[in-house]
Parts: sequence; structure tokens; C-alpha cells
Amino acid sequence: MAALALAAAPAVGAQVTTVDEGSFTVTRGGATVGREEFRILRQPAGPGTEYVARALASYGDRRIAPALQADPAGLPLRYQVEVREARAVTQRLTGQLARGHFATQSQTGSSESARTYLVGDTTVVVDDELFHQYYFVALHRRAGGEASVPMLVPRRGLHGPARIREDGGERLTVGARQLDATRLAVTEPGGRTRTVWIDGGGRVLRVASPAEGLVAQRDDPPR
Repeated sequence: MAALALAAAPAVGAQVTTVDEGSFTVTRGGATVGREEFRILRQPAGPGTEYVARALASYGDRRIAPALQADPAGLPLRYQVEVREARAVTQRLTGQLARGHFATQSQTGSSESARTYLVGDTTVVVDDELFHQYYFVALHRRAGGEASVPMLVPRRGLHGPARIREDGGERLTVGARQLDATRLAVTEPGGRTRTVWIDGGGRVLRVASPAEGLVAQRDDPPR
């Protein structure tokens, strides 16, 4: 499943560039509970470019496979995520941008629902159990200060402003290396705050959610 999820990128030869790829080990209260593998690509799209981000997250017998297509500001053009438990699909959500609105359809068991969100030019998508997507949140940070970006959490039906505050720098151990990192405090719709550490290229090194006792630690330094 990991190979399928990460290899399904469009083939445009040398024009496609890898923005970031790697994996996170997810712990709760110090105990390992999951792992996420991901890849973020940049590819040509009309006169400009777009991002394509795919991942596979594993939490016991649960598998979460998201695929995001976004514009250069991280605005979702298309999004889909599938959740499997013991090989059975328990949730499937798809979404698409059209005329300033992002429409989603979700199926959970025998229940189906549809929602439409009014979005601006800078909305970003974040999923509770995925961490590579904070790359798109970090695109909107303000050096040394605080910024705001509309955030959509589609599986929870949340949509609202997220605050991004830059809290300075520190040295972070990733794999066997010490890296310079910038620490961001991201307060999401609903009030949850997560701390996100990024490198100089905006690539995510660690995400911590103190209220949940959750840490996603990158396994190896970005290439």
C-alpha cells in the first residue's frame, strides 16, 4: 500500500520536482502508536505550477491514505482521503474546488454526507492524523511575527482561521544530525494548538500536540 500511495505521481519527466519526502514516527505519551510516509511534489500546471502530496499513515490496523492537489499557496484544488481498518474501508472523503467553494462528499459506513465551504485564495487543508500537510500551513508564516490563514479540517467538518506564530529557533535532532529549526505555534479552528518545527526550506521536522500527548518526529533529515 505504501508503494502504491507514494508512487502514483504524474509522470512529467524532469519537470516534476520533489519538494519533500520522508517519514514520521508518531508517539503518544512516549509510546510509538503510528508511522507516516509521505511525498510532496511540484509539477507544471497550465502557465504555473501546483503541488501534489500523498501519504500513507499507519496506526495499528488502521491505514489513512490522503492525496492532495494544491496551488502554489497551498489552496486545495482536489483532496481525497481513505481510511481502512482491517482492510475494510471505513471512511472515504473527496473534495474539489469550484468557483470559490470547496465541496466535499463523505461516506462513513452506510452514512453519507455532503458539505460546501466558502474558501478564499489561501485556505489550507489539515487532517488530525497526518503531519506532512503542515508544510502548506508553514507557507503562510510571517518571519518573527504572527499570521492568519483559513484552515479546513474536512474529516471533522471544521473551517475557520488558524493563527501561526513564529516562536524563534532552536537546534533539533533529526536522525543522527543536529538541524537548525524554526518553531511555529499553530492554533487551529476549534482551539487546538500544535507546535510545528520546520527547517530553512519550510519542511516539517516535528509536530507536537501537548494536549493530546502526541509527537510526530521525522525519522531522517530532509534531503
